[in-house]
Amino acid sequence: MDVGKTLAAHLAGHHVVTVTRREYDWNFSFGDSASSGLSAECPWRIVVANRIALASSDDGHQFGLTAPLDCEKVALTLLGSQAVERISIRADTGDISIIFSDNVVMEVLNMSSGYEGWQIGIPGLTVIATGGGELAIFARGQER
Repeated sequence: MDVGKTLAAHLAGHHVVTVTRREYDWNFSFGDSASSGLSAECPWRIVVANRIALASSDDGHQFGLTAPLDCEKVALTLLGSQAVERISIRADTGDISIIFSDNVVMEVLNMSSGYEGWQIGIPGLTVIATGGGELAIFARGQER
């Protein structure tokens, strides 16, 4: 099973509808399904027109602006109007790239050899990037 293609088949055309920073992770919800979402416990960034437009580490920093960056708000602005087109997962590191319309890409970088970096779920399927870059795939409640 090509996990990226399976995820993309379900999420294609969906938009990010909420971005929430929680105590230890970030949550990105897709479309009209409450069970479709991405949780990132590792660094992420949004690339627009081949340039970094926002990164998780930017949250709360002012960078000479009139107010500190609110990554929840900015990420939703960057992703909310873009439709998911495809998803790619690196086999060696477990990094995930969600490619949206208009040359917008969200990259989630699995950064640990021991801790889980992210998880994404759609109805009937959950994928977890484990420490070291492997994937744990759970379909219909069964580990695969």
